[in-house]
Amino acid sequence: MLSQNPNKQELQKLIQEHIRQILEEKGVAEGKVPEIGDENRLGSELGLSSLDLAQLVATLEMRLKADPFQELVPITSVRTVADLIGAYEKFFSGDTSDGGQADALLESKRRAEARRNNRS
Repeated sequence: MLSQNPNKQELQKLIQEHIRQILEEKGVAEGKVPEIGDENRLGSELGLSSLDLAQLVATLEMRLKADPFQELVPITSVRTVADLIGAYEKFFSGDTSDGGQADALLESKRRAEARRNNRS
């Protein structure tokens, strides 16, 4: 069971468990699921699509009752397992500094809004 404010090891274990589950659901044979380390790239090394990443984030949001991508971290900055762990660590630490990412988050929101407007 996870603590109220999970530590890095708890987050790492949970995230790796859910990535493994997604890979198995995608048909990667159980023995063929790669070892999942912090530096693995979610897309190019682990083979997660943007839809898989969205599924992973939604599952983690429900499980952890946390969404660091709402205000703290732009989802577009998440490339590795470590990036994902770091986003949740930042959320649970209460760190509201953006480390220069506020502009990136704002730009990401602008692009999303522009895409929505172009579809209309």
